[in-house]
Amino acid sequence: MPIDSFVDHRLDPAAWAHSLGVSKEACALVLDADLIDLHIDTEDACLMFGYDPAKRHRGLKNGTPFFGQVDFPRLLEGSYTGVVWDLTANPLIGAGRRRERMLGNLAAAAERIEAYPERLRLVRTAADYRRARAEGKLAFWLSVQGGNAFACGLEDLDRIPRDLVCRVTLVHLTNSQLGGTSSPLRLRARGLSGYGRQFVEALQERRILVDLAHIHPRGFWDALETADPRWPVIVSHTGVNGVRPYWRNLDDRQIRAVADRGGVVGIIYHRQFLEPGFWWRCRVDRVADHLEHIVRVGGEDVAALGSDYDGSIVPPRGLADPTEQPRLVQKLLDRGFSEGRIRKILGTNWLRVLEAVRPG
Repeated sequence: MPIDSFVDHRLDPAAWAHSLGVSKEACALVLDADLIDLHIDTEDACLMFGYDPAKRHRGLKNGTPFFGQVDFPRLLEGSYTGVVWDLTANPLIGAGRRRERMLGNLAAAAERIEAYPERLRLVRTAADYRRARAEGKLAFWLSVQGGNAFACGLEDLDRIPRDLVCRVTLVHLTNSQLGGTSSPLRLRARGLSGYGRQFVEALQERRILVDLAHIHPRGFWDALETADPRWPVIVSHTGVNGVRPYWRNLDDRQIRAVADRGGVVGIIYHRQFLEPGFWWRCRVDRVADHLEHIVRVGGEDVAALGSDYDGSIVPPRGLADPTEQPRLVQKLLDRGFSEGRIRKILGTNWLRVLEAVRPG
């Protein structure tokens, strides 16, 4: 089956700007920039519920909760050039089954993307991305959320298909043999285990990016102490405590530490992590607040987008799905952000990190 039809806004950017209530400049910038989201969870809905990403789904005006926010037509219509397509480990099954399940899920995700070669391209490196971009294809990197998917033993890391997996989030919403989560669901707070430290080293040896989203602060600092400082680490999807103090968000010291390693911090689009107080009123402005704070604390080279679309989130009003990203760009323009700084946030900061670890 082909991908459902979508509006190519390159044919009439002014109409897109009018429909979103933004300037032509904002839409022109989105249409020309590298627009890359560091964390999208749609594949989990495909695997669990049979969600069809090739079909255009009708979302709610103010944001569909939990999943149904992303599909291939809306990514293409939003003029995205790349996405990091995440697969989540299941902590409720045994380690051996978890590994085999993840290997099968990675293969299924790759097959799903490669079924549409006229529009989509599965990529591994920065060079792969540049080729896809030149051909007008939407690039997909695959990544694993929950290092416990490959945590039976260090020899198990050799089972990770390095030609597919560009990044691994060490922990997710539960503690594991690798270390502790930041989630309130944890049984007790703890840092990285000795095995977790070995896991970090092994990932870097294999040129797989270490993602410190979801990790407990003790584990965050353990990972940085362990990681080779020559290679960047990232936090793919998070908020910041400087705007919204919350268990899930980074403090300023953590932001500066990622910046010092040459990494990036992707801002999440979940209302509860963005907005203090009456978070259900959260609007697109709040994402801009978090990005602005990162730039202020860590510099413009560290800020990025990590929406967590389809990751059981409720997106802010004005960013219901990928077709509405010019509204965020407009907010950044209104705050005096230069075009160059906005391009970095939209994608080139991530590409710089990828170039350092996986050039081609």
